Amino acid sequence: MLTTTMPSPGLVFGSFLFRTDLHTGDSWRNLWEAEFGPSLAFTPSANPLCEYYAVEMGTPLSRIFFMSVTPFPREYLLSTKLLALGWEKKYASQGAREVNVDVGFLSPENFILATTKNYAHRIYLGQNIFADLTYYFSQGDIGVLPWTYPDYCDEEKKNFFRWARGLLLEVRNR
Repeated sequence: MLTTTMPSPGLVFGSFLFRTDLHTGDSWRNLWEAEFGPSLAFTPSANPLCEYYAVEMGTPLSRIFFMSVTPFPREYLLSTKLLALGWEKKYASQGAREVNVDVGFLSPENFILATTKNYAHRIYLGQNIFADLTYYFSQGDIGVLPWTYPDYCDEEKKNFFRWARGLLLEVRNR
C-alpha cells in the first residue's frame, strides 16, 4: 500500500485513585477538565487493588473515572501519561503518592492504558511509556485479555466502557 490511512480519534480516559481525606472527586474533575474539556464521570463500586495501593498511599481511598466527550488524536496517549505522572508528583507528600492516575485511550477497536512498566505484551511509545492493550471490541462486545488488570475485569467497569464506546461511535457518526 502506497498510502496510509489516518486512524480515527478516540476518547481520553483518566482514573484517579485518591485519598478521600485529602482530595475530592470534584477537585480531580476540575483538574482533568481543564486539560480535556467536559467529561463523563463514573465512580466504580469495586476497586480490587485498593489494598495494594493503601500500602503506599494510606487510607481511605476512592476512585473516579473520567472520559472525555470530545475525541482526540490517538497520539495523545503518550502526552496524557506524562501529564498524569506530573500530577502524581505534584500531589505527592514525603515521597508517597496521594493519588494514582491511570490514563488510557478508547477507540472503536480497543481500550489501551498507558504505563511506565514494560512487559512482553506492551508496546513502547517513547519517553519510557508503554501501551497496554486492556480491552478489545469484537462483534459489539468487550473482551478482556489474560493480562487485563483485575481492577478492569468486573462487569460494572466493562459496562462503563461499553457505554463510552457507544458514545464515541455516536459522536463519530455525526
